[in-house]
Amino acid sequence: MEPGRTRTPPRQRATLVNTRSRETRQALTRAALRLWSEGDFDEAYQASTAADIAQAAGVSKGTFYFHFANKEAILLEMSSATIQAMIDQVEAGAARGLPLRALSEQVMASMARRIVRAPRAAALRAGGLGFAVRGDEGNLASPRLSVAFDALLRYGKEHGDLNAELDVEEGAAMMTAVTMEAIIRWGAGDHSASWLSRTLRDRVEVILHGISHKHDV
Repeated sequence: MEPGRTRTPPRQRATLVNTRSRETRQALTRAALRLWSEGDFDEAYQASTAADIAQAAGVSKGTFYFHFANKEAILLEMSSATIQAMIDQVEAGAARGLPLRALSEQVMASMARRIVRAPRAAALRAGGLGFAVRGDEGNLASPRLSVAFDALLRYGKEHGDLNAELDVEEGAAMMTAVTMEAIIRWGAGDHSASWLSRTLRDRVEVILHGISHKHDV
């Protein structure tokens, strides 16, 4: 080691590497969205290559493939980022002891804001790639959308807001289905951002209402 230089501790070195890696992935994602937003999204998406995206991000093609297997993986990265943000929000709300309904509204409003930042066709194509399908397929975003709803429902169940006999997995599957249908409708049509936010909130609220109490048979 050269005189006067100090060695970076391993933990700090690992943190720096992780930060740079995350920043590179974000730069690639932003570059891809810029390319795909020029003109017709589907045409731009089909015409773009890994080399194009890497060049737009100011990195090498090898760096692209270090972070993403293909350009479809960037769309899944967008989905994963939205889902992880939902999970983080649920955990933060649970730590504060927020009522389930208030937390649900916050989570869905935040989800809608993230979705409308990207082109409609991006949301539509991301949904088609597997935003919310079976978890036994290896090419899907991780975590899956159902995981975020699972976290929300488990909190509601533990907090006493939901039926103690609730099958959380089934409830999360229902929320995933109605949420994805709304996102696909928004992506394929001309509904406003406020429509998406309102629809996501209302659909989840309807399900929460139905599973809040034990019903007599």
